[in-house]
Amino acid sequence: MAGKRQGPGVPTATNRVHFACFGCRKTFKQAGSSNWDSNVPERPFPCPECKQPMARMGRHFKAPRQRAVRAWQEVERLYLQGERFD
Repeated sequence: MAGKRQGPGVPTATNRVHFACFGCRKTFKQAGSSNWDSNVPERPFPCPECKQPMARMGRHFKAPRQRAVRAWQEVERLYLQGERFD
């Protein structure tokens, strides 16, 4: 139906989620899960560089510079504690 607006938080083609690889210190955007339920495990996207599963960081994640090793370590620590940037 043309002209029908979706409510806030409803995934669209532009709502892509950031995924991070802590080994390579790189991020990529991918489409999220089809149901967008945070309690449902995500399908792991492999890193294009090292092929390891990437971590789902959320739509509002801003990655540190690749050479900022300490900042990436802090982001990984936050991720392991359950922090997401949705």
